[in-house]
This record gives sequence, structure tokens and C-alpha cells, in this order.
Amino acid sequence: MFFHIDESGNTGMNLFDTSQPRLSYGVLSSALNVDLLGKGVHRRMTTRLGVPVLHANEMGVGGMVKIADQLRALQKKFRFSFDYYYIDKPTYALVLLFDAVFDAGLNKAVKWDLYWTPLRFAAIHFLTQLVDEELLKKAWALCITKKDKVNQERIVDLLSDLKARTIRSDLQPRVKELFIDAFEFGTRNPLALDFGIFDKKLVSPNAVGYQFVVRAIARRSRRRRWRGRTSIKIDRQQEFNNAQIETHYNLTRIAEGLEKAGVAVREAYSFHPMFRDLDAKHVQLRDLPIEAPEVKSSERSIGLQIVDLYLWITNRMAKGDQLPADLLRVARMFLRNGVFDSISLEGMAQRLQDFEKQLPAYEDLTDEQLDFAKADIDRHREKVVELLASN
Repeated sequence: MFFHIDESGNTGMNLFDTSQPRLSYGVLSSALNVDLLGKGVHRRMTTRLGVPVLHANEMGVGGMVKIADQLRALQKKFRFSFDYYYIDKPTYALVLLFDAVFDAGLNKAVKWDLYWTPLRFAAIHFLTQLVDEELLKKAWALCITKKDKVNQERIVDLLSDLKARTIRSDLQPRVKELFIDAFEFGTRNPLALDFGIFDKKLVSPNAVGYQFVVRAIARRSRRRRWRGRTSIKIDRQQEFNNAQIETHYNLTRIAEGLEKAGVAVREAYSFHPMFRDLDAKHVQLRDLPIEAPEVKSSERSIGLQIVDLYLWITNRMAKGDQLPADLLRVARMFLRNGVFDSISLEGMAQRLQDFEKQLPAYEDLTDEQLDFAKADIDRHREKVVELLASN
């Protein structure tokens, strides 16, 4: 199979550029090699436009419309699949703040299911009611500081502010209790939390978004039951290609490790509460090809030019922009079997809803189940009281 990958909205480690609030990825896949077999159609498109290379931003709507019929012909011949992923950058900063503070393996005042199950998505939603852009910027700066340079006083100031905001908030009493406990433990043990990083590029939106890409490659290979050669080409850019390649390598090693592990290990990993609403094969990266990605200039790859055009169209549709009918016809063809996912408040709300559908209704719970839940909460409360009293 042949994969071509492009991104849009790159602002590096700046998550608060209001002109580029999203980073998006497009993944183009086909069983046919468009770089080899698409030269004729590509030549006709560039000749019609009078350009050597297809770049959506340079062509604009007018240029795209001029070649819409040839894009449809190309799509019909190569039967491209197109998957679309995006990261809402301020939301990503919020998620990293949540992970830094509420990791139940580090913050002993956090109840495990608040972090290790889809309940985390509800907690992140509640956290949005406490933060503003100024606080998120401070948190993001702490998250991407080198591990040995983290300033514990700044962590304490941040968590003290969050605790005060929680006390003043209209959050539900139980949510307030959980948050105040977590922030209090953090102010007493700031360096126990997960602020700081060894290589900040590995937590960049570019690298984290690329994890979606790797899973898309595995999914497309799995659906086609592909066992032949695979080519993966990433569009060359200035800053994050190495982080993308390292992310790809790390996930390949995880997939290989799970493949070699026994059934019990795979099931323990796949059926972790965090992945309750996800397919086990998706979690295990089943059928991820072993080939490493290549970084290529789009000038040397027709596929990279096509994914750039498709990503441009999809981004404008996602923003609600009006597109000409000719481009909408192209979009309907390549989006027909596409997969879409995101790191966004909307995406997390959907994950939480999918999880809640698997739970029994409150009125259907037995007295025994309710008593068990109450006892579990009481045990955690006692643990936190003892923890903070001795800390």
C-alpha cells in the first residue's frame, strides 16, 4: 500500500496563535502507486494551471475548481481513502495540564478511575470551567520545560490558583472535593507531579497528532488485509519530521511487542478501562507495517500534492466555509469512507458518551452495587485524609 501524509496549521510549540487554532493531518492511502501511475493526469493538471507543482494555498478556490474534473478522475482511478485528524491546540494544553496533575500513579490524592477510565473526559470538561488562556499558557510552559529545569514554586503558584478557583466555582460538590484534594497534594509535592519533559518536540501537537496517523496506517492495512510492500511518505517541513519519525518508530516497537506477547498480556492491555470503548485491534496497532516512513518534498511526490489538496478542502469544510459545487463533488468522493478523530472537547465528549452507553442506568443499579460504590468513595476519602495529615 501507499500512504501519503501532510499536515496543516503548524505553529510549532505555540498553542495560542489565534490565526491557527488547529493542527490537522491528512492521510491518503491507496493500493496503487500514484507517484508512478498518476503522472499523466498530474501533468494535465499542472499544464492547465500553468504551474510545476500543485499547492492548494497557492492555487486557491479558483485553481482547485479548474482541475476538479481531473481530481475526480484521479480519485476514481486510484480509489484513495482519506483520513482526517486534528488537534485543537488550547484543548491539548488543557489535556497536558490534566495529565500533569491528575496522573493517579503520581498524585496519590487522585482516585484511580478519575484518571484511568473515560471518566477523565468528564474531569477535563469540569477543568475547563477553572482555566483561562493566561493560566493555560503558564501550565503549558511548565509542561514543556526541561525536566531538570522545572521550577517548583511556579507549580505551587499554579496549583494554588487552581485550588482557589475551584473553591469559588459552581462545580458539583464531589467534583470540587476531588479537585481540591488533587491540587492540595500537588502544592505539597510539586516535583512528584508530571510537569517537565526530556524532549519537548515529542509532546508537540505535531508528534502527538502523528499517533493518529500511525493508527490510520494500521487500520487501512488491516482492512485490506495487506501483506505486501508498504510505502509511507511524509511531507518535508522544517521542524518536526524527526519527532514524527521517532513517534512512528516507538509505536512500531509497541505493536511488535504486543504481537510477540502472550494472549493474556494483549488482553490486559487492550481491555484496560481507558480503552473500554475502542476496538482491541485498534488498541494493539494490529497489522501496522514494519516499513519506516520517508520524508519527501512534495515537489517530488504526486501523492503528497494530492493529500495537500484534500486536506485543504477538508479543513475548509470543517471550518464551515462555503465551497463551490465542483469541489464538494470531489470531497464526497474522497470522504466517503474516511475516518475522522481529534483531540478536542467535542471528541472527548463523544468518547464519554460512547462509554456511558455501556453503563447501566442509575435506576437499574442494585442496592449492593450502590453500597459498593459508596464504600469505595469512603475508602478513598479516608486515604486522602490520612495522606494529607501526614504530608
